[in-house]
Order: sequence, then C-alpha cells, then structure tokens
Amino acid sequence: MIEITNNRFFSSKFKPETTKLQKHQLLNSCLEKLTPPQGCNFFPPRPCGTLCDCCVSPLQSVLRQLVGQTVILLTVADPPNTVPLLFFVTITDVNDFLVTVTDGMTTSVVSIADVVAVAIIPPGPNINLTRPVNFQGKCDCRERPLRQLFDSLVGSSVDIRLSQGSVAENFNVERTGLGIVFGQLFLFGVGITANVAISLCQITDVNTDPTPTVASDDMFFTQKKGMKSSK
Repeated sequence: MIEITNNRFFSSKFKPETTKLQKHQLLNSCLEKLTPPQGCNFFPPRPCGTLCDCCVSPLQSVLRQLVGQTVILLTVADPPNTVPLLFFVTITDVNDFLVTVTDGMTTSVVSIADVVAVAIIPPGPNINLTRPVNFQGKCDCRERPLRQLFDSLVGSSVDIRLSQGSVAENFNVERTGLGIVFGQLFLFGVGITANVAISLCQITDVNTDPTPTVASDDMFFTQKKGMKSSK
C-alpha cells in the first residue's frame, strides 16, 4: 500500500514477502496515475477529453432539449439508406447517456453513443449547441478537424457519409457546436425539410461538391451515384 506520510511524496509499506520487483511495479503504477494522457499537459494546462466528452455528451444535450418532441433517430443499427428503425418516435427521457423513445406501442432505450443523427420534425424547438472546446487526446484527431471543416462550410450544401453507410445528401450546413453539425435536410421519405443534428464522430467523409439527387420515395438518407453504400 502506498501512503503519503511525514511530508514525503511517497512512503511505502509493503508486506515482508514483497519482492523488490513488485515494489518497483507498484511505485510505477502510482506514478502512471499522475502522468497526463498523451497529448495533454499539466503546465500549461490543456484539457483532455474522451469521445464521451466531445461527442456523446453534446449529443445528449441536444436530445434533452427534445424530450416530448417527435423525431427520427438514426443509429448504427440501421441499414444504409433505408428508413430508420426509430422512425417518428417521441423522446420520453434522456439520462445517463441513454435516450428513451416510444412510437406509442413500443418503448426503446438507446445508447446515445450509437446515435448517428436526430431529425427534428417541424416545427420543433430552437436547439442550443454546446460551446466548442479543443480537447486533446482522441477528440483532437476525431472531433475537432471535422468541426473546423464544417465551420468553413456554413451556408453550403454538402453530402455527408455516415458511419453506418447512409448518405445525407444536400445537407445545408447551418452551424456547429462541440461534437455536432446542425443543419437542414430534405427527407424524401416524408417530403419535409427537417432540422438535423449529426454527431461529428459518426461522420466518415464529406463531399463538398454535391450533384443533383435522384432518390426513391421510401429513403430517409439516400444513396446516389458516386457515393455507393457500404452495404
């Protein structure tokens, strides 16, 4: 057991049978706990973040603002370019990185880490996005570059390929927040334009020069020539 006593940084108390190697291993383990994650510093301080901080938590914030609202929830379980399984559902609860939805007959509890995007059926409330923070660690290579890319594309229409293979075509980029790109998307399956929040950690590529769309009526996110489904 390691204790801090007598104003010493480390003072050790080991069982008599503890070997010298075991003592070194225990001390090294304690020192590792004091070492900041790769890419982060104690001085000057640079915030360290996991994907929970820069992607899942911001999406949870968006979903909390949608309790009681009718939405379309796209998850990693949905086949590419088809109507999502959680289609026109009502959010009833958001807590502890889980979102609960119902279609009036079936209630589903979904891991927010597996939510790709949420489409808000009009009119819907105004959505506040989490203020961006440039976390170090995994967020620095996963979330930040895409957020800054979309910052440069505000006001543009782009095609976005999502992690489960679907393509959000002619997505109008309105704004970004930590872990989120927010904009408008025409939903071919229902013939409406909805506000959509997409998790930046669920985006694999962005086509900044989209071409006109020809989509079948039953598709939510649609496949088009030049961006083939990964199915």
